[in-house]
Amino acid sequence: MLLNKIAGGIAALAVSLPLLVHAAERPDGRPLDVGVRLGAQISNLLTDAKWGPYPDISGPGGMLSFDVAFPVSEHFFIHPAIGLDNRNFFTYGEIGIPCAALEGEEPCGGYWEGYDVNSFFYLEVPVMAQWRTSALFLEAGPVVDILLRMNEDYILPEKYRNDRCYEDKRFGAGVVAGIGHVFGFGLSIDARVSFQFTDLVEGDKKCLTMHSEEVEMRFDPETEETTTRVLWESDEYMGGSYYKLLKYQIGIGYWF
Repeated sequence: MLLNKIAGGIAALAVSLPLLVHAAERPDGRPLDVGVRLGAQISNLLTDAKWGPYPDISGPGGMLSFDVAFPVSEHFFIHPAIGLDNRNFFTYGEIGIPCAALEGEEPCGGYWEGYDVNSFFYLEVPVMAQWRTSALFLEAGPVVDILLRMNEDYILPEKYRNDRCYEDKRFGAGVVAGIGHVFGFGLSIDARVSFQFTDLVEGDKKCLTMHSEEVEMRFDPETEETTTRVLWESDEYMGGSYYKLLKYQIGIGYWF
């Protein structure tokens, strides 16, 4: 429902772009720069975790945004935008469960191989200061994002998975910087890098603790009984103290 409302709002904005261009004028009588941008990106999850909700992997994604450039002077602009940002992460795994672990459940045991997939959809809003010349432009500024939806697809059936004891953070903040070129007929190309300095997850992550133990087993031939004794055991936290995002993006756009 939320995505449908946002999609409807973006569609309405797209329809109204010509009106915005006509209505908004710069002091010199020329219209403000209003445009659209499509980007392809690689998102890198940075963490000191040994194991956890987000292993240290990279994933592809993309972004569609609507942009406005407000002129402050001939070469200096304020460049805000609003867009939909998609990030995907894939983790390959091979998991086997023996019959004994299922306590007689049917079918007995199982083996799964493939990719766990996490897909995120964000509303992203950067506000950048842009220095523009005929050759290129440089821009940088803060960026915030709001998590709209998260989809999970795991190779292990749900009844064998542990419940999540952490949550994906709904709001994030960071910085973004870019360099690019605007052609005379309105087409633009650019490259950006952004770093999100807020953590991607929050909440109690106790389920990221791995229990290890060494057990000694003894068989008594007279009683035919087997006894066990725990020699040592430990609980090691496998999560991390931070979960950050570093994103590289290339884009192509058009200024109306």
